[in-house]
Amino acid sequence: NASQAQAFSSPVLAFFMLCNGFIITKPAAPLFVQWVFPINPNFYAMQAIVVRLAKDAGLVGQFVISYTGYTDSENTQGIIVMLAMIVALRTLQLVALRSLHKVQK
Repeated sequence: NASQAQAFSSPVLAFFMLCNGFIITKPAAPLFVQWVFPINPNFYAMQAIVVRLAKDAGLVGQFVISYTGYTDSENTQGIIVMLAMIVALRTLQLVALRSLHKVQK
């Protein structure tokens, strides 16, 4: 049911939010956390926003970019990751609905 799904997704969502590249930065992350950055849509969204805003922020923007390790060259990769996750998770949702949803008439 919905409450079980929400309870299961909360820790995953919290971990993705922590690893958005601003709270836990990519250069400072330990090796056992490095795997999450290439598959984290929050990382790509935060990176795109911060890089865009940092261009107009002068020295402060340059400091934020150097501190976080954000680059402007991963926007296409971020879009691909987000589209792949939409397709994969939607497919898993349909499979789960068909195999686990036993409606009694």
